[in-house]
Amino acid sequence: MNNIKYVEAPITEYLHRKASKLLSPLSGTFEVTPVCNMSCRMCYVRMTKAEQEAVRPLRTAEEWLRLGETAKERGMLYLLLTGGEPFSRPDFRKIMEGLHRMGLLISINSNATLITEDTVEWLKEVPPVRMNITLYGASDETYARLCRNPNGFTQVTRAIHLLKDAGIPIKINCSVTPFNCDDLEEIFAFCEREALIVQATSYMFPPLRRDASMVGKNERFSPEDAAAYSAKIEYLSNGRERFLQHVADDKMSGLPVDQDSDCQEIEGEGIHCRAGKCSFWVTWDGRLLPCGMLPGKENADVFDIGFDEAWRRATEEAAAIRLPAKCTNCKNKEICRPCAASVLTETGTYCNVPEYRCRMAESYPQAAKRLAEQLKREA
Repeated sequence: MNNIKYVEAPITEYLHRKASKLLSPLSGTFEVTPVCNMSCRMCYVRMTKAEQEAVRPLRTAEEWLRLGETAKERGMLYLLLTGGEPFSRPDFRKIMEGLHRMGLLISINSNATLITEDTVEWLKEVPPVRMNITLYGASDETYARLCRNPNGFTQVTRAIHLLKDAGIPIKINCSVTPFNCDDLEEIFAFCEREALIVQATSYMFPPLRRDASMVGKNERFSPEDAAAYSAKIEYLSNGRERFLQHVADDKMSGLPVDQDSDCQEIEGEGIHCRAGKCSFWVTWDGRLLPCGMLPGKENADVFDIGFDEAWRRATEEAAAIRLPAKCTNCKNKEICRPCAASVLTETGTYCNVPEYRCRMAESYPQAAKRLAEQLKREA
């Protein structure tokens, strides 16, 4: 088994690197709704329509289009549309068509269960550069268990075939949890049969945006089991021989991950990702964040203060972040790959070491070696 892996184009990497130096907002995410037709156990943002309406009305299509126009004028070229489930908005077509006319390179995150023949017909007129579809299992039974949707696999596979027939590029994401882990090999086999790019992870962020009390918690694996499944993902992504060679050469990949701190005495490293340097995330209720995994409850509404001021604040917020000093010289740093979002959601602060990630990183090399030995015995 040797699946197609996602690799970013060199020109895309170059543009983001250059934009980061200039603090230019090259890449944006518009979270157009928190509402989703599924209810996945580990989701970080999902709301019912009633829950959303109790907080505030959704921003209109016209508001998102005006924001898109301004962000484009400031440098945005790449745009991700996400939710919740974006296709749950009756006016999502209007949003997509308006943004597409601006010449933006648009990707869409979707569970794909609401995509029908009619949806694909209008998508062909304004095609995204990529559909990012999360595949949660390899059967309707698994979808019922994890996503509380007893028809999910049937719906998503039908949508995948419709999109492929229309020539719309697809990338498959896979969130591996205790509720779907038995399907992991079949998920990869499905993607291989369909010639689809697949990217999987066994690490689930604590959903602080959904529930502030969930610091360090989620419906997920123990750190040790998450490490074991991360090793299995590495094997399924690379194929048997390459995985065995990586283990033998001790060149295994690190674990995946996709403000002002109260601890001024900590002099750890700043963030290394693009968040707040050349990328941003606008939540469904209008908060412009450096990263969509950050809670950002105090962030001002971009629709009220304007894009320029919101982006300025986001860059300052990101620049002020310092990771825990203990992480800087940790022997497992290259395996763990701690990020600001994982530190904050695991500990509730940027000051403390994310113990869950630490235990994953500590367990990962041995987990990979055990899997390698098992594969050799089965040969």
